[in-house]
Amino acid sequence: MPSMWYFMFMYLISFIVVMSSEDWFMVWLGLEINMMSFLILIYKRYDIKMIESCMKYFFIQSLGSALMMSILYLDWVMIGGLCLLILSYKVGAGPFFYWFPSVCGGLDWLSCYMLMFFQKFLPLGLIYMFIHWFVWILVLVGLLVGVLGSFNQSNIKELLAYSSIHHLGWIMLIMMKGNLSWMLYLLMYGLVLFSIIHVLILNNIIYFYMMYKCKNKIWFILGMLSMAGMPPLLGFFLKWMALMNIMNLGLMYVVMLVLVSVIMLYIYIRMIYDVIMGSSMKSLWIDKGLILYGKEGDMLGMMGLFLGLFFMIYIVM
Repeated sequence: MPSMWYFMFMYLISFIVVMSSEDWFMVWLGLEINMMSFLILIYKRYDIKMIESCMKYFFIQSLGSALMMSILYLDWVMIGGLCLLILSYKVGAGPFFYWFPSVCGGLDWLSCYMLMFFQKFLPLGLIYMFIHWFVWILVLVGLLVGVLGSFNQSNIKELLAYSSIHHLGWIMLIMMKGNLSWMLYLLMYGLVLFSIIHVLILNNIIYFYMMYKCKNKIWFILGMLSMAGMPPLLGFFLKWMALMNIMNLGLMYVVMLVLVSVIMLYIYIRMIYDVIMGSSMKSLWIDKGLILYGKEGDMLGMMGLFLGLFFMIYIVM
């Protein structure tokens, strides 16, 4: 459909406009183009839940854009705390998380992936410019909300949404070091997320009770373990990299982050246990369970799960 290619082009252009602009009005304009083209790309006319999620996302982002325009008009751009709060609101970080799981719950899997991964690049890139002491509050709230919201989730979309909020906390934590390691974290998180969502798309699964029909349970389980930070998978390397970046901040912070990670790991393992017990162990390994799960996504899926092994070998050597 030609119009879809046009809006895909506009979506890509919005990234270039924001990243290359020195004028704040052009940055604001690029964010608006990004929002509108994203909504048009994911919109499905006959899906009520999709329409509801699109409307929620539109109103949330419109309010954030109006606040940003007010700051531009009043020439308060240099007040980093205000800009940081608005951008955190737009990305769903910290105390402004409330809209994110609800919007993700009504989208299809591909749209969820775009929202959890691609739609984070621009706001996080701008947040990086406004490193402020207030980031600590966003980090702590994001980590705690991600953990508490993940308890007893039956909807996998909402579980991954809370996991995304949790990982946003880790990304902002790395930002406080003032280097670009957060971009590497985000890219690797995207690979891990892809390895999970690709399985769910192929098997048309939304809730955990639907896992009985999954032909690739072993890959789903490995993906969830990687997302939880189980060594030696890629997710463990992400959190290890974050801890190395903030080691000089003090032992108390490191211990607190390790405890949060252990709790998150427990939540994921408990859910994985339910998935395994819901089907015989035999079914994990047959019915194409160990066959690579898609012609297009094989390489990315494998990288998303096992790239951590290569990093660990490199570190040891």
